[in-house]
Amino acid sequence: MHHESLKIFFRELLGLVFILSAVAKLAGADNFELYVFSLGWFSLGASFVIARLVIAAELFLGVWLMLNTHPKAALRLAVAMLAGFSVFLIIMIVKGSRDNCHCFGDLVDFSPVQSLIKNAVLLAVALLSMRIKPFAIPRSNLITIAAAVASVAAVFIISPPDNFRYSSYSVDGFSQEAFDKAVEDGLIDPALAEGDDITCFFSFSCEFCHMTAKKLSVMLQRGAFEGADVNVVVAGRHDDFAADAAAFFADSQLPYNRIDSLSANTFLRITNGHYPVVVHTGDGRLIEQWSYRDLH
Repeated sequence: MHHESLKIFFRELLGLVFILSAVAKLAGADNFELYVFSLGWFSLGASFVIARLVIAAELFLGVWLMLNTHPKAALRLAVAMLAGFSVFLIIMIVKGSRDNCHCFGDLVDFSPVQSLIKNAVLLAVALLSMRIKPFAIPRSNLITIAAAVASVAAVFIISPPDNFRYSSYSVDGFSQEAFDKAVEDGLIDPALAEGDDITCFFSFSCEFCHMTAKKLSVMLQRGAFEGADVNVVVAGRHDDFAADAAAFFADSQLPYNRIDSLSANTFLRITNGHYPVVVHTGDGRLIEQWSYRDLH
């Protein structure tokens, strides 16, 4: 009896870890979907959906393991998922990646090597919970199906993919009049009003500006806005501008043609009080504009 209880403990622990992993990823869904997109395997829209399907799968598996309605099937799925994640991590290690693999979202920063060790421990825990009897829960098949549907629904309701509602995120974040006046007054380099330009209005202290830079960097690597010069305009004055800029771009690796700073007042007039704002201009005239969520 004691031996069976220990197996159940390990099974519940394994389920709890999967639930924690799912919740942590969901809490940092923006960064997790960017990580999926940065792999270069999927389109931006597909990355949004795939990231959430991974979260939903982990959430369902964790609940299924803890319910223990179908112990053998749930354990097989857990082992298969851990094996699949491990193969992915080995590929990342071979590629030389040391970035956070987002196994626990932004909660814990695990490198691929550390995460692979974590998976080995979880596989050991899974093996320790083999051959246990299912809990006597009425209508267990129906409950399992309901848990699967609820897991998917919860993830997509709590964090809907941005591409499901791009239009609702659009903002009027660019004042052509204020931009023209800043160029005329010499506050903005006239080069930003010539040719084909992608101009990013960022604040170094803004988390979504960091994520926008990363998203745009991946988009550029995959051929978006080909031929356009990428420029960055930053809000506020800085005691050590070069150091702040280096720190800001260390993660995103966004390639840019030039970077300038504006006073906060001028910056906010041009962006109508919004940031981040990314604008596509032709000879200084607005073609299209985006915020973080509708940039695609």
